[in-house]
Order: sequence, then C-alpha cells, then structure tokens
Amino acid sequence: MKFASIILKRASAAPGKSMILNPEDYAAAGGELLVIAMVLSWVLTYIYDYDIIKDNQLKRRVGYNNLCVGWDMAPAKYFAGPIFVGIVFFESRFMQLSYQRAAIDPSSNRNEDRIVMITNFFSTLSWMVCILIFVVSPVENATLHTFSFVQLVVFGYFAYLANFITTDVKYHPRGSHVFCVIFGFFSCMFGFCAVVQFLMYSEETGPGPIPWWVTAIGDYGWFVCLGVQGYMRPRAPSLRLDFALTSDDDFQVLGERKTAVESGRASGSP
Repeated sequence: MKFASIILKRASAAPGKSMILNPEDYAAAGGELLVIAMVLSWVLTYIYDYDIIKDNQLKRRVGYNNLCVGWDMAPAKYFAGPIFVGIVFFESRFMQLSYQRAAIDPSSNRNEDRIVMITNFFSTLSWMVCILIFVVSPVENATLHTFSFVQLVVFGYFAYLANFITTDVKYHPRGSHVFCVIFGFFSCMFGFCAVVQFLMYSEETGPGPIPWWVTAIGDYGWFVCLGVQGYMRPRAPSLRLDFALTSDDDFQVLGERKTAVESGRASGSP
C-alpha cells in the first residue's frame, strides 16, 4: 500500500540524505485511505446503525444511498473522520508536489505553471472544506453537509484537467483523452443532479424532478472515475529532495559565504 510505504520511507530516511518523491504516490495513498474509510464505515454502520441505511436525510432527497452515507453517523464517523485527515494530507501533498514539478519542468511555460498553481490551490482548499461532512451532520443541515462534498467533485476535476492539458501529449496514456471527457461528464452530471435535487426537495413532495437512477449513475460513475484516474494521469518524473543547512535572518551557517545583497542588508546599506 502506498500510504504505508510513504510513511516507512520517511521514517527510515537517513538524515541529510536525498529523498526521491513521486507525487502520484501521494494521490494513490489518499485513494487507498478513502477506500479503507468507506469500507470500514459501511461495515460499522451495517452492524450498529442499520436503520440509517434504510432511511436517511440524503436518501429522502435523492432517492438512493450515496456511498458517503456509510460514514455519516456514529460510530462510523468517529473512525472515518480521523482517516479523512490523512486523506486530506496526502491529497494536499500531491497537489503541492505536482505544482513544484511543473514549475521546474523546462518544457512547461509560465502560463501553464500559473494554471496548475491556481487549480491545485483550489483543489487543496476543496479537500480541506470537504472535512465539513464530519462536522455538519446531515440531520442538522443536509444541504451544507452534501455541498461540502459536491464542491470537491468540481474542483477535483478542474485540477485533474489542468495538470493533464499542461503536459506534453506524448506523455498521455492511451485512452486518457477519452477518459478526461468521461470524467468531466460524470463530474458535471453528479454535481448538477445533486444541486437540483437538494434545492427542489420539500417535505411534502419529496425529491426533485430528476429520477433517482440518473443521479446515481452520475454519482457512482464519478467514484469509478476517481479510482481509474491514477492510471490515466500523464507519465511524469519523480522529484529529488535534497537537504542542506543554510543561513537566514538570525543565523549564519559556519563557512557559508554571504551574498552581496545579504551583506548589504546586514550592514544597513541600501
């Protein structure tokens, strides 16, 4: 498992030695933890709170059980929440490393780097916002609870697309262009259906006008794409991380020469 190998690699790394980091490993680690959290949550919910599977606030609004229903209530959420913190870390780290790789890639230009930076930033932010699904209960506010997750669908796709189109076509795996279209279709379909169904729901008339199976296709289709996207990402190099002591504003490393600018600042010269 990627998340375990990353932890072991960092724990066993020799101090001061170079490290090789593959950004895609972090994305894979986040995906592994997501699967673990989901499976564990459904098992716990099935055992301890089966009634919530038969009837819940989300099912009333869309007509079926979303995969996230499994971790919406205790005791499942008490296990899934902490695991999700790890997911946010790994996904955020992936976004950071993929941008840093793009920024030092000589084949990319400044505009492409800026696009990756912006989309990766908002995707990272969306993962952090998504943690609200464990803060806001669907019983308290089903709309805010669900939209905390739906926004991740939108921002996640844009980040994937930006990193894809800013990479040379020769590094695109076979079938990846078709996958981008399919991934975008399910992302938009799921997001649109969820918004419509929630905004048009009422206690008297029930779910909105969209048939439950249409929303379910977009929902489950997006989750399938989430699992496949790792295989369809453009091939890219890893990063080498080197460590070295360096001087800063309040410390001078012995034997390190100051630059002319730093010397001028220290002496008060303009």
